[in-house]
Formats: sequence, structure tokens, C-alpha cells
Amino acid sequence: MNKWTCILLATLLSGCFTRSSYITQDMYNGTQIGQPISTVTSRAGEPYSIHKNSAGEQEYEYVESISNGTDLVYENHYIFIVKDGKIVGKRESQEQTPPYEMIYQDDPNHNYYPKK
Repeated sequence: MNKWTCILLATLLSGCFTRSSYITQDMYNGTQIGQPISTVTSRAGEPYSIHKNSAGEQEYEYVESISNGTDLVYENHYIFIVKDGKIVGKRESQEQTPPYEMIYQDDPNHNYYPKK
């Protein structure tokens, strides 16, 4: 490959690795009511989603994924309520991964087995 082909390939591949939003509990706690939302987006990136609520305000949702190696343990959802470009409220919630059903059951009459 020549030099220009390598540079073009590297440029194309680097476009695939854009940074997604990244927020932590400390960043969320450090955000104050009345701050412009641009301070959050400049530090944490673009939100996971933006919704409009019934009061006509925008809700910027950020998600922090907590994993243990390759396993997702839980997610923190941080929501900033925005009106006229300023944060007027915020809330957070935590979602855990659902438990997986057991593959094997000791009871052969358990409802996982098909009825004959």
C-alpha cells in the first residue's frame, strides 16, 4: 500500500471510534440547578436521548453502565430537566440486569418441561 492509501484508511477507521456520552455519579452530583445544559454536554458529550415532557421541558438522559469485566451489572440513568437551555431539575434511577432463569431444574414436573 502506498502512503496515501494508509492515511485514507486510518482516517476512515478513526471515524468509526467516536466517543459516546460518558457521565459519572460525581459529574451528576456536581451539576447544579440553574446551570446551562451546555456545561453538561461539553463535559459528558451528547445525551443518550432527549425527550419532551408534558410541561414542554426537555429531558436529557445520560446512561452510565457499570460492568464487572464483560458482564453488565447495572445502569445509572441520569435525567436533566431543561427549560430555555438551563437545568431546572434532575433525577436519577438505577436499573439492574434481570436475573436469568435457571437452566436446569431438579423437579421433572416443573413448568419449564413440556407436558406430554
